[in-house]
Amino acid sequence: MAPLDLLLIDIGNTRLKWTTADSDGPIQLAGEIATKKATTAWITALSRKFFRQHLVLSSVVPKLAPAFRRAFAERIVEVNAFLPELGFRFNYPKPAEIGTDRLAAAVAVHAENHFPAIIVACGTATAVTVLDAKGRFSGGVIAPGPQAQLAALLGATAQLPATALHLPRTAMAKSTKDAIRAGVILTFRGGVNEIVRQLLKTLPPRPKPKVILTGGNAEYLASSLDFSHTFRPLLVFEGLRMIGDRIWSQRIE
Repeated sequence: MAPLDLLLIDIGNTRLKWTTADSDGPIQLAGEIATKKATTAWITALSRKFFRQHLVLSSVVPKLAPAFRRAFAERIVEVNAFLPELGFRFNYPKPAEIGTDRLAAAVAVHAENHFPAIIVACGTATAVTVLDAKGRFSGGVIAPGPQAQLAALLGATAQLPATALHLPRTAMAKSTKDAIRAGVILTFRGGVNEIVRQLLKTLPPRPKPKVILTGGNAEYLASSLDFSHTFRPLLVFEGLRMIGDRIWSQRIE
């Protein structure tokens, strides 16, 4: 059978990202827009542009799902916790509550058979997922990402100025804006370090748990983490491709 031609879409709270991929070629991000701009007309136009592809959709914005279902019809698979093609079991009481982006990332890591593992997804929210020593999805931590922290700080104060977020030059800030940047980024870094440290205590030390970073805000962590890790920016898309390959290879003879 010829390699599958897939359209992979990850809808986050802030950004909608997509790419195309075959079953085994390299994955590169093809495009993204603000999630709020994903109108019914835009979704319909996307389905016409990619009329040959089979869509694998991960979304944490439920209201967009009906438009994608109408536009792609029989060509769509929506990620959810009950797909057998995820390939892993749950040590988690309510799997339906889990964000589909976390599920897709877990698929990619689980396929490597290195357990336990901790996945740190740095987006609008910082979602930390644990695969236990048996490879089961076992839970984790959800915390605000740096942009959410910044928005909360500015929204709760009267005099702090609007501030663009970027890496601070030093913790000893000499302006209010630099003080805000330092506070948000250092809080983010310290929070991730402490979350992973606490989660490591719940896991057996051997084999050594694998830690994987992904997501756009991982750049703010840089070399500031206290633990060894790998950075895989397109981890969710890796998982979406695996899901699509497992499902559509069975359906297309």
